[in-house]
Amino acid sequence: MEINPSFNHYHFNDLDANHVKALEEIKEKYPTADICITMKDANAFVPAFCGNLTENDRAVLFLDPYSTQLDWATLKYVKDSGKVDLWLLFPISVIIRMTPTDGARIRAEWRDTLNRLLGTNDWEQALYKAKEEPMMDDLFGNPSQDVETERLNVKELQDWLTNRLKELFPYVAKPLLLKSNGRPLFLFYFAVSNPSNKAWGLAEKAASHIIKKFGGES
Repeated sequence: MEINPSFNHYHFNDLDANHVKALEEIKEKYPTADICITMKDANAFVPAFCGNLTENDRAVLFLDPYSTQLDWATLKYVKDSGKVDLWLLFPISVIIRMTPTDGARIRAEWRDTLNRLLGTNDWEQALYKAKEEPMMDDLFGNPSQDVETERLNVKELQDWLTNRLKELFPYVAKPLLLKSNGRPLFLFYFAVSNPSNKAWGLAEKAASHIIKKFGGES
């Protein structure tokens, strides 16, 4: 809020009433700033926000979703705008929790959520691989025909998610892995919707500076 030159407009959006109250207090501290505060689902707010950008507008969007609320389809609106630089906290902890190491333990009720969150129903084939250990024989001494699967490790999962975003956005910076008590919590991404190579170069400098400043494990 105090950078100079400042942004022309600020849009703050949150569904939590306490958070909105805090945002209202911030607005009061900066009476000359053009600040709009809304309480909408991000999957409704983001398409409307991107759709209202004019030809000369440029925007920086920060998305900090609650758990699994953000739809992958919403990110497509950001990409299609061609005018938005996106900072995204992607909840890798949720993916890890909903995709147990043992592929046989995936809960059926989680599949629709993961389809929506990851933007594909092919995630199970992508995130699981056959176990390397040989299967035990059955009671009659015959090799088991079942194939046990196990989920990719965290680094492999991170690489898959990054490639998914690269399929959508013209440019995606190497993410920052944020942890809590040693456990993966978020992947902090920077993505650019502008198709210009020049824009990517500027984005790389900005993202690298910010990630280096705040540190973390990538």
